[in-house]
This record gives sequence, C-alpha cells and structure tokens, in this order.
Amino acid sequence: MKIKENLKLLISFGWGALILAIAGCATDSTSQHFSTKYRATDGRAIDVGRRTIADNGWKFDEPHLDKCWVAADFDFSGYDTLYIAPTLCTATLKGPDEEGPNELAKDNLVIELQRFIRAKHIIANVVTRDSDIPAGAHVLKMENTITQYAKGNAVTRYWIFVGHPKLRVAGKITDGDKSVFIFEGYRSGGTLEGGYVSDVDIQLGDIRSLTTDATDVMAVVAGKYQPRN
Repeated sequence: MKIKENLKLLISFGWGALILAIAGCATDSTSQHFSTKYRATDGRAIDVGRRTIADNGWKFDEPHLDKCWVAADFDFSGYDTLYIAPTLCTATLKGPDEEGPNELAKDNLVIELQRFIRAKHIIANVVTRDSDIPAGAHVLKMENTITQYAKGNAVTRYWIFVGHPKLRVAGKITDGDKSVFIFEGYRSGGTLEGGYVSDVDIQLGDIRSLTTDATDVMAVVAGKYQPRN
C-alpha cells in the first residue's frame, strides 16, 4: 500500500512540475515586464495602467486612452527612424467652416507627435516626409486618423457652456505590414474655457494632451522612464 501511495505522490508531483514548466514557458514568450507608475524625464508622475497579455502583445489600461497595445518583445530597439505620415481624417465635417480647423488639427497632430517623440528620445530620427528617410534606415511608420471631429462653438460655450471642440484619433506604428503599437484617444476640451479661448487653441491643447499620453506609453515601452513606487 505504501508503495502505491508513494507512486501516486510521485506522479502527482511530476504533473505539477510539468504544469509549472509550461506556465513558465508561456510567461517567457512575452518577456517584457512593466510597472504601472513611472517618473517621466521631465519630472511628471505618470500612470500607464494595468497591463494584460492580449493579441500576441500587451494591452495597457492607460486611464487617458481608450485603447493602447504594444506587440510582444517590441521596445523600439533596432530601429533608427520613425516616419510620421500625414494625418488622415474619416470624420464627417459639419460644413465648410470646419475644413480649415480640421486641416490645422491634422497638421498639429503630426507636429506635436514629432516634438514629443524627439523630446523623450524614444527613437533617434523622427521625420514627417518619406523623402527624408535615410537610405538603409531601419524604419517604423506611424499613421494617424481623425475618426471624430468638431471644431467647437465659442458662442454656445460662452452662454450655455456647451460647444467644445471634439477630437478622436486612432494611431498605429508598423514595421512593414506588422503592427507594433496601437492607440486610440478622445478629447473634448475642458469645462472652464467658456468663450474666452478660441476653438483652435482649445483643440491644440487637446492634441497636446492626447499626444503626451500616447508618447508617455511609448517612452515606457522604450525604457526611457524609471518606475516609481
């Protein structure tokens, strides 16, 4: 009887060890480990949210973004150039008076992304024209699309505190046909500007807020920020 009991224990132990080994291999297949809270290089305390394994990568529950995902084992290393393509827009504009502000928003999105990515040293070279990509460069491409847009209305903001600009952006970074970073975010101004701040200035603030959060996660992935308690 004791021999049979010992044999059962040995078999059980063997199965347990095998399960742990398999789990260890599964963990190693996505070897990145991220903290939740970080100290940015400019001193800001940031929170990129909880991370979970999803779609052969990591999904970040970043509190200021609706979607944020990075491919497994991607950290920007091995690439020397990021090309930010001109912003696309699939949003329906309400009229001709939104066309100019929309074009300005598209341009400002590229400008602010380039500025923040350079300032955070995420990648060595950031260009906004494909003709500026150096020959032989290891290139990533960033594409952004405005999927929701409204320029806002200063008169209604002044009298009834509605009419803030609206902006939703979906962005992705690719290596050839492979997506390595995806984000989506929405902004709609503050609540105190009223009619004293122009639609363009409010929307520029929204663009800076959105690009700050997206590039903060990029900086975390690239190992540019230090974890904090």
